[in-house]
Parts: sequence; C-alpha cells; structure tokens
Amino acid sequence: MAITQGAGPHAAWITINGLTIPVEVGSVSLSAKRKTSSFNVKVPMSFEGAQETLANVGDNEAVITTMTRGQISTLLTGEADDAEFDYIARTIQITGRDRSAKLHAKKTNEKWLNRLPSEIVQDLIGRVGMSGNIGASQLLAGKRLEKDFVRLSDNVSFAYIIHKMAQFDGARWWVDAQGQFHYQPMDAMQGEYSITVNQNKRPISSDCKVLKIRRNIQAGKKIAVTVKAWHPKRKEVFEHTSNVEGNGGPREYNYHIPTLEQDHVAKHARSMAAARARHELTVHAQVVGDPTPVPGMGLKVTGTDFDQAFPIVTVHHAFGMTGHSTSITARSAKSGRQAS
Repeated sequence: MAITQGAGPHAAWITINGLTIPVEVGSVSLSAKRKTSSFNVKVPMSFEGAQETLANVGDNEAVITTMTRGQISTLLTGEADDAEFDYIARTIQITGRDRSAKLHAKKTNEKWLNRLPSEIVQDLIGRVGMSGNIGASQLLAGKRLEKDFVRLSDNVSFAYIIHKMAQFDGARWWVDAQGQFHYQPMDAMQGEYSITVNQNKRPISSDCKVLKIRRNIQAGKKIAVTVKAWHPKRKEVFEHTSNVEGNGGPREYNYHIPTLEQDHVAKHARSMAAARARHELTVHAQVVGDPTPVPGMGLKVTGTDFDQAFPIVTVHHAFGMTGHSTSITARSAKSGRQAS
C-alpha cells in the first residue's frame, strides 16, 4: 500500500556498461500505453570515469537504481541515447529509453500466414533479444485472402506492428524494470497498489499527497460501436455492434474495415468499444517516493465516490536534491461496464 511513514533518506545511480555514477537529479517515466519508457538524469562530470565513459560509449546497457528509506530498487533497464556535457556547470545530462527502443528502430516488410497476434509479437521481440510474458490471442491476425489469414507489413517498425496487434486483441504492452516485455489484456492487473483517503475526519487524512479523479461524462454514456466489412471473395458484408452500457447516450461510432470475416469484425468492435469506455475515469495520484507501483498493476482507491481498482498506465519518478516523489496515472471504465 502507499507509503505512510513519510519521507526519508534517498539516493539514485545510473550504471552504464558497469560504471555506476551517482545521480544529482533525474526522472524516470514508466508507461503501459504501448510506448517506450524513458529516463533523464544529471550526473557530476567530476565523478571518476564518467566523462571518459560517456564520451566514448556506443552500444550500452543503462540501469537506473534508487535507494529510498533503505530500500534499493531498479526503476528502469534500457539504453542511453544522448549525453550532453555542460563544461561550466560541470554536469552531464543523460537521456535514454527502455529496451523496447529496439522495437522502434527495427523495420520489416513481410507477411505472416495463419499466425496469432501473440505469436507475431513473440517472433518480433525475439529478433531484438527480448523475452516476454505474452498472453495468448484467440483469433488469427490479418485478413482472409483465399484460404489463408495473412498479416502484411509494409516497411513499418516492429513496435508499430505490435501496436496494431494490441489494438486488435484489446491488449497493452510495456517493458518492466528488469527489461522483460509484457503483452496482456488491457484490464488485466498483476498485483495491486492501494491508496486511501478518509473524508470523514477533519482535517482529512490520506496516505497520498495528491488524489484526483476525473470523470469523462461523455465516455460514461452508453457506447455503441459498429464495425462493417465487405468481403470481396465471399461477396458479403459482415457486421457487428458492440455495446457498453452507461448513463445517457448512446454515443455511436461506425467503422468500415475491408476484407474481414464475422469473428474478426466482432473482435474489432468489442476492442474499440472497450477502449472508448476506458476513458471514463482517470486517476492521478502522488505519493512520497516509492518504487512499488509499476505499470501492469492495479491502483486500488478507497474512500472516494469511485472506489475500485484501476489499471495503472503510467508511473513517473522524480528524484534528486529536493526529494523523491512518485506520480501515478490509472484509467478505467466504472466497475461493471463491459463490452458485449
């Protein structure tokens, strides 16, 4: 659960190719929004080996580590992209990304026959040396061409293909602190991080510094997503409407995607409807520095009008001379709203 004992001594380091350098100030942004996590740290130029290492480094592994109230934790494992040398302030600013950066750099122009999205994802991350925790897909990827389902790529990045697979599956992907890739259903939550506010006391009490919940009223209305597909081989139109119940509405969305069959049309409609509804409730919380909350977990909120668990989509750590704080963003439809 959220930290209740308050602030305490902390420190941070970046390790690049075996050299561990103390961090003066920095931040780590972790994301489960189908995008790469990143870091930005400032280190002293005077630290032995820092200037020489960063002036010559090429391929590298960068690890950001923090010590908060005696607990040492890894926040991110990835690669440094850029080093800026400030010869007056005597500091070096280092920026970089997690291991999924390689998925954005690699491009492909190929096709997969009769493969599940999860199998395509497993293939692509393996090509850049990553291992993963990948949930199995239910339907074959791609469009039905003659007798086969074919997924085509046209000189796009590995990350783009994975993004499209995740959209179809209603999934999200992220890379954890140790550099392992995850591909899981959008609403799946691996563990919980709890925050509480007691509004009955005066003054109120809470184990977080900031707790805001924004309700998107439009996304809270009934949602109806219709997907239609004209199949040229079979000379048929396939159609499915997916509904998410709500207050008011309905808000209607229509999509035309060519060459799909009925099961794929239904899958697209359900994924799109759930994605629309997911914007109903957004939680923003800030606690004193804590490495425990990570993307992929659920944020359990107690003491509000919206008590439930919300899938965490981003975690931002800010640390340095002014202290260590952790900001969390989580998003979900109100409990019980499911796409039909």
